[in-house]
Amino acid sequence: MSLTINEWQRVNLHRWAERGVDGFSASQSLPLAIFSRLLADVPDAESLVADASVVVDVRAFFAPASPGASRGPLWLSIKAETAVPLTCQRCLKPVAVPLLADQAIRFVATEAQAAEEDEDAEEDVLAFTPELDVLALIEDELIMSVPIVALHESCEPEGYTEGEAPVADRPNPFAVLAQLKKDR
Repeated sequence: MSLTINEWQRVNLHRWAERGVDGFSASQSLPLAIFSRLLADVPDAESLVADASVVVDVRAFFAPASPGASRGPLWLSIKAETAVPLTCQRCLKPVAVPLLADQAIRFVATEAQAAEEDEDAEEDVLAFTPELDVLALIEDELIMSVPIVALHESCEPEGYTEGEAPVADRPNPFAVLAQLKKDR
């Protein structure tokens, strides 16, 4: 199922999760250009190829109910893949860095409950809101997957040439001062 950008930004997760027995799922390729916060630190973001995209898979569903409960907790599963051009910190040339965000999110009733349960849970725990910007959530996950340092698999540092002769030993400039001190 293909959704418009607005449909990704204003999602009623309860409605999504109530669609069918297994909830709702969508797979779609979204233009990378709409993720402006992700591209904010990308050098030459304008030069991105027009067809660069983010492949997104989402699923909203209710987990099985515990005994005595009418319905289980609401979950959102997000998987997003793309590649962004960053600057290699070794050779200072562009490097395409693959990004993968794969996150499960469980929704609870209040912010206080979310804060309390999030510390011990393996999944992310968020407070339920009637309307959720899934696009912003996907972008947040992709931003968190950007590596601190971007590097090519193998490259040479800028200005370095293998086999270059080592710099000849130069006399220590402070040796003259040491000699003057000895002569006193």
